[in-house]
Amino acid sequence: MSRERIPRIVETVAAGAALALAALVAYGDAPTGAHWQAAVFFTAFGLLASLLGYKTAGGAAGSIGFLPFLSVALIAPNIAAVLTVGVSILVSELLVRRPAQKVVFNVAHIVFAHATAIFVYLAMGGEPMVGGNSPSIPAFIAMVAVFFAINKLAVSTVIALSTGGETRAIWMRSMRGSAVYDLLAFPLILFFASVYARAGWQMATGFVLPVLMMRQLYKTTSALHKVNEELLQLMVAAIEARDPYTSGHSQRVSMYARVIARVVGLNGRVIERITTAALLHDVGKIHEEFAPILRKPGRLTEDEYEVMKTHSAKSSVLVGKVSQFADLVPMVHAHHEAWDGRGYPNGTSGSDIPLGARIIALADTIDAMTTSRPYRRAMTSDEVRAELTRESGHQFDPVICRKLLNDIAWREITREIAVAASQYPVSREHPEITPEPPRLLQMRQH
Repeated sequence: MSRERIPRIVETVAAGAALALAALVAYGDAPTGAHWQAAVFFTAFGLLASLLGYKTAGGAAGSIGFLPFLSVALIAPNIAAVLTVGVSILVSELLVRRPAQKVVFNVAHIVFAHATAIFVYLAMGGEPMVGGNSPSIPAFIAMVAVFFAINKLAVSTVIALSTGGETRAIWMRSMRGSAVYDLLAFPLILFFASVYARAGWQMATGFVLPVLMMRQLYKTTSALHKVNEELLQLMVAAIEARDPYTSGHSQRVSMYARVIARVVGLNGRVIERITTAALLHDVGKIHEEFAPILRKPGRLTEDEYEVMKTHSAKSSVLVGKVSQFADLVPMVHAHHEAWDGRGYPNGTSGSDIPLGARIIALADTIDAMTTSRPYRRAMTSDEVRAELTRESGHQFDPVICRKLLNDIAWREITREIAVAASQYPVSREHPEITPEPPRLLQMRQH
């Protein structure tokens, strides 16, 4: 049903773009020849930037097109800027041959954001920089903030409908994730507009080309990062193919670990490292000794459980063979340690357990409890929450538990569980039985 709503969202955004254009025409001044010249220059730069865009992990397109688009809004805050920006986006969309619906949406949401941002700039007393005028800094900040907010909200809405996520959560994640880059863009936008206004298009071109070259280098680096990430996903999927009941387990744990790390308040770089460690936490199960145990449909014997307990140490050894993963080794090694020291392999307790390992332990347990096994059915959200509450301060870090189990954070992790279940469903090849659930530590054994 969600995907069926996308055409209506596209129509709504297109209508918003038309209204914003009409308001700008009514409120703004008529463009001059100098305005049109600036608009053509900057939107040509924007077209090149759009064609050098890349795909982000969240499914959106990454581009620095907003730099020239917002720069021209300072030079020519009127219909000239918006129309040329719209044409620039349309041409780039047609050149990469996107479906008609995507073309309409991508043009409409940029025009909507751009026209509204310029309207706000003018309403707050901003003036064109052509002719030596200086921009109103409060108006400029408001313009950029409005542009980013509308742009990201429109894209987040479509991503949410496509993936089954929640618009607000995706939007807020997008705003937080790019906050540093967006803040760094402020002086660049002012710089490009100032150079053009004071030195002309020739001098501005001298600064544009290096920026485009740097962007192309970043795009190449991003593509390599994406390939590496996909190779990790492939390797993990191949390992988990041995066990139909842990199919997709590491991917789901990685998703939950990301949410928990964000709830704890960690920064983006640390979150990414914990997310990667969570994806790799069970790679040691590739060893042949685990194969017959992983294929076993029922509960494990004590001897089998002792063998399984060696997998975290074996996983950390494998992860340590990649030099770039050296910082992940402690997290992977300790992800089965317990806050009260009852875990394995070393019986480490409390804050001596690496923070990433404590987060992965929670994510790992959440996945174990929310997926079915031959010996028990998946637990409900309320049952999982109650179990984590009981184990807070025993198996799990009480501070992390308290932050995760508050209503807002728990709703977010519950939504993530639903999304993960659809993206990485568990294969059920064995008949299910429903005896009493095992102890929590044993629930995480496989």
